[in-house]
Amino acid sequence: MKHLQRPCPICRGERGEVLHSQRFDLPDEDPLPREYDVVACAACGFAFADTPAPQSTYDAYYAARSKYEDRTVGTGGGDSPYDLRRLEALAVFLAAHIPWRDRPVLDLGCANGGLLQALSRHGFTRLVGVDPSPGCAANVRALGFEGHVGGLFAGSDLGRFGLVSLTHVLEHVRDLDAATTALRALVDVDGLLYVETPDAAGYAACLRAPFQDFNTEHINHFTRRSLESLLGAAGFVPVASGEKVFDAAPNIPIPAVFTLARRVEAPAVAAPVYDRDSVERVREYVQRSSEELRRLDAVIAPHLDAPLQVWGTGQLLFKLLHDTCLGRARITAFLDNNPKLQGGTLRGVPVKAPSEAEAGVPILIASTLHGPAIAASARALGLDNPLILLGATPPR
Repeated sequence: MKHLQRPCPICRGERGEVLHSQRFDLPDEDPLPREYDVVACAACGFAFADTPAPQSTYDAYYAARSKYEDRTVGTGGGDSPYDLRRLEALAVFLAAHIPWRDRPVLDLGCANGGLLQALSRHGFTRLVGVDPSPGCAANVRALGFEGHVGGLFAGSDLGRFGLVSLTHVLEHVRDLDAATTALRALVDVDGLLYVETPDAAGYAACLRAPFQDFNTEHINHFTRRSLESLLGAAGFVPVASGEKVFDAAPNIPIPAVFTLARRVEAPAVAAPVYDRDSVERVREYVQRSSEELRRLDAVIAPHLDAPLQVWGTGQLLFKLLHDTCLGRARITAFLDNNPKLQGGTLRGVPVKAPSEAEAGVPILIASTLHGPAIAASARALGLDNPLILLGATPPR
């Protein structure tokens, strides 16, 4: 057990068991922590990152480095068939549980407005989006909706709403007490709150890359029980809740937990009960991820004798550089399609657009999820470099 830097967001417990110590090699300009422990609260079992960074660091990161405004690399705009299907299914669910269409609706963390568009198709007429990225807010306004730059802690001047939605937002928030207080101020009397996050109980069954859910951005690992406990303590009673799995792309299942809850006057505060089953599910995830890292290390090892370029500066790369032999490779450049990363450095090595790849130098594709698609992109650009693919993580 360790004394926590960050008290448990669910029950405020101050001690926890270390389930995994996560390390990252990040871009040199990245402000987020390069290490933290994933812990299970000793009192209730909630799993979360014991991160030393304050909420202000995360707020600044999302405002400056958001990937979601770029429709080619982000989600939330309904730009891919999979994203569109996910958002339409959510709109159908909300429309089935909400009898009105004329009260104001706020989507917090709206990205490019995909959910707002889906709700509009189902008759909701007063739709507002808020996102920390100025580009996302501008994209929402271009769709004809009201769009604001901000986040959970900067929306109090917008008034109250009949429905506030947060889809895949709370896993990114360090100060959950402040977040639920802010949410209560935004939801009208008898109004509704919809929250959806990844489901930690499903991580192991949906593993497609090692420790994919233990990353710099996802710092809370909810289950249905912990999500309902968090919202209950803030005065929200479940109307409908459950677990689901949706496809983010071909062969990329995402486990999720969701709750639609009504604002009530009296919070439901209960003594913490240790969620042993959820802790064991996270332990299984750690074990399977560790096995997959060893597989990737063996794939990379034969390619260390010559210079390499690496395509993809995402969460998997940050772990490979620290936890596999890739950290010893002679990397001459990192390649990435995200324009916000291009021109930066990682370990002092430049991040370039793929079109700037050096001829003849092998390219290692740092993705178990999108390797074949990236390889096709390389060939479409006219790159004839040797390509090294990591292979897909075997399904459970």
